[in-house]
Amino acid sequence: MTDEPTPRSVRDLLMAAGLSAERIDQHMTAGRLRVDGERVTDLDAPAPDGTRVVVWTE
Repeated sequence: MTDEPTPRSVRDLLMAAGLSAERIDQHMTAGRLRVDGERVTDLDAPAPDGTRVVVWTE
C-alpha cells in the first residue's frame, strides 16, 4: 500500500487561501475563476501542485 496524498481540488486551494464556500460559489457563477488560464466549471476538479488559480473582480 502506498501513502500517496489525496489530490487537492480547486475548491480546497481556494478555501486554503481564505475564501468562504459562499464566495467561491459566487465567483464561479460569475465566471471569475481561472485555473491555469481556463475558466473553472468544476470546483472539485483536481488541482495538483503547481496549479495556478486566479480570482478577480470586475
